[in-house]
Amino acid sequence: MSIISLNSVRYAYSTKYQTVEALKDVNCSFEQGLIYAIVGKSGSGKSTMLSLMAGLDLPNEGDVLFRGVSTRNLDRDAFRRKDVAIIYQNFRLFPLLTALENVMYPMELQGVRPREAKKRAEEYIRSVDLTDAVFNRFPSMLSGGEQQRVAIARALAMDTDLILADEPTGNLDSTTSRNIIALLARLAHERNYCVIVVTHDMSLLDMMDVTYRMRDGVLYKE
Repeated sequence: MSIISLNSVRYAYSTKYQTVEALKDVNCSFEQGLIYAIVGKSGSGKSTMLSLMAGLDLPNEGDVLFRGVSTRNLDRDAFRRKDVAIIYQNFRLFPLLTALENVMYPMELQGVRPREAKKRAEEYIRSVDLTDAVFNRFPSMLSGGEQQRVAIARALAMDTDLILADEPTGNLDSTTSRNIIALLARLAHERNYCVIVVTHDMSLLDMMDVTYRMRDGVLYKE
């Protein structure tokens, strides 16, 4: 059974001058244990699709189903806190918190006691191939690749099976980009996450299990 799927999803938004159909009758499903890519030109609709899967908005028509339940029927604030982890291009780490504190933060929001949150955060940071040396460093003291790994560790700390990554390698060099995607693929294959990556970097597609291409709001499986 898929962890998340889109059934006949349509979404349009209006500007002062026009109405844009961002998604046109999109149907697809995503399973745990695999890493997926959604590719397409800027403005093709891929980021809109990701935002609907993240529960940031609802489709105009059709349904986004999480474990078989439409996001229309979910508490979407709770869904975003507990059921979906998002990794961004610009990392979005808290600059005044250390790497360890950044990873502890989502657990503390869920009521995990500080001592236990600290223990788990240390394990998550190590699991993304970082050493204990980064624990007490602030984001400004880390390289871009290290910051993205901390962001991935923070996503893992949310204890969900669904990871959405919005251009996670957009600010990284090609070697670091491949290392980050390799890490996400390993998490999918070894820990049974469903990882969905929106990217414009075609050089990364050989590392994906499934690739979807978005063109003018229409989704194609490659």
